[in-house]
Amino acid sequence: MPRSTQRTPSESFIRTRIGINNNKITINSSINYMMGSDKKTDDIGPALLPPEKERTEEYTRNKYTKQLTGVALVQGPIIGWTLYFINKALLLSEESQAIMDEKIDFLHSYQLYYLYIAIFMVYLAKLPLIVNANGSRAPARLDRPDQHIYQVVGTKQLVLMATDGVYGRFNRAQRGSMNMDESLAQFLANTLLVAPILGTIVCYFLLPMYAYGRISFAHAYKVDKKSRQHGFMCSMIAEHGMGALVGVIAIKATFGDAIPV
Repeated sequence: MPRSTQRTPSESFIRTRIGINNNKITINSSINYMMGSDKKTDDIGPALLPPEKERTEEYTRNKYTKQLTGVALVQGPIIGWTLYFINKALLLSEESQAIMDEKIDFLHSYQLYYLYIAIFMVYLAKLPLIVNANGSRAPARLDRPDQHIYQVVGTKQLVLMATDGVYGRFNRAQRGSMNMDESLAQFLANTLLVAPILGTIVCYFLLPMYAYGRISFAHAYKVDKKSRQHGFMCSMIAEHGMGALVGVIAIKATFGDAIPV
């Protein structure tokens, strides 16, 4: 019996991209980029970054190590202690300041500072993983928003995310959401520890900045990945500021009256 000419949607897609004709298979030029072409147009879809933008893993690891070490040891403590003193200044009544001091004394008396130290150590443990991921991304020449490179089984062909049109907008919007999710657990843990002690600065500064930054980041990312930095920086200040405050409270609760401020 003659073979039916009706095609399933998946078969039609395969014939369109691969080119099945008279039992001969030819690879469409639309996936030439997978073989290493540096050309990037709407016709062939996404591509790896050009060779001139390639960086070694060692170079990139050193770059991010310096940046995140500065965040953990310099910028973070400065932001944390600044926010702590701003919070004290916002507590206009002596009664409010006394309540805050009583809370910290409670943490000290019952050795609850170990909880803050532990969560702060988890926060620090995440930083080398960021260095590791970004370091290995550089020699792969993988641009954002891609987080993975897929390979067709039995070939050297690579599969990347769509970057143009409505497909690209959706991928970037999805990445904006996932980027928040990746750090949300740590941020929530930090917030739960800091808010009962320094609620004023958390509710009236850090969380509004975090919400603005995350929403701005996601919407700007959807439109153009190059416009996402403003929102990203606002959210990072809020996230690392909250993490730094966990460290500040850990220090205050550990040493008690030895730190009179």
